[in-house]
Amino acid sequence: MSIHPTAIVPDEASISPEAEIGPFSVVAGRVEIGAHTVVESHVRLGSPYGEVVIGEHNHIQSGSVVGGPPQHRDYRSDHGRLVIGHHNRIGEGATLNLGSQSGGGVTSVGDRVFLMASTHVGHDCRIDDDVVLTNLTHLAGHVEIQRNAILGGMVAVTQHVRIGEFAFVAARSGVNKDILPYTVAEGRWATSRAVNTVGLQRAGVPAAALRNLRRAIKRLLTTSLTVEDALKAIEEQCEADDWTRRLTEFAANTRRGLARA
Repeated sequence: MSIHPTAIVPDEASISPEAEIGPFSVVAGRVEIGAHTVVESHVRLGSPYGEVVIGEHNHIQSGSVVGGPPQHRDYRSDHGRLVIGHHNRIGEGATLNLGSQSGGGVTSVGDRVFLMASTHVGHDCRIDDDVVLTNLTHLAGHVEIQRNAILGGMVAVTQHVRIGEFAFVAARSGVNKDILPYTVAEGRWATSRAVNTVGLQRAGVPAAALRNLRRAIKRLLTTSLTVEDALKAIEEQCEADDWTRRLTEFAANTRRGLARA
């Protein structure tokens, strides 16, 4: 274990012998840090209001605040959790809040996630594997970001919104409705505009599956159709492969509404 002599680490913390904590970092409350995780200087981990669990091979950069209380007025009565997986990078000045009792109690970050400088992850958010939040992107509470989604710089996401897998949200967009999987979205209030062809090709999606997705997404983005009518058209006109199934399940389960032009 490598803990700099200027770091503050309480006895109740559980730190792997193979973890590293840099100068002037502060660990508070119940914090668990896995092997090969590096915490740079001037990082704040944990708080009196809950538990932080950090996996292995993470890199937490200077100035981050990881596991602060939920940003709502009842935070003193909450005792939530923040669970971070493995092989993640948390950039300079990023802030991640604990979960709240009213929202399920857990904020979670998967594996291989990159949270760039000055990003914010609010209480009860769920970030799946291989997600990228670019600089100054902020998530309000209860946001769900599915696997392989990328959010450009200075994106603001309101509460209870979902962003689907392999979606790309352009920089300086605001998101107040669900963003369909596999689409590129942008705008003052972002709407899905096109298929994320480049991202899907890089992910190795077969050409036939990509053509099928294009047909299905075109139906969902046709605003003269209700979502229910679009789903019926997809069932009749598109192949029922796994990619299209996940797309239609996402659309069918929207509660905030789909961000369509």
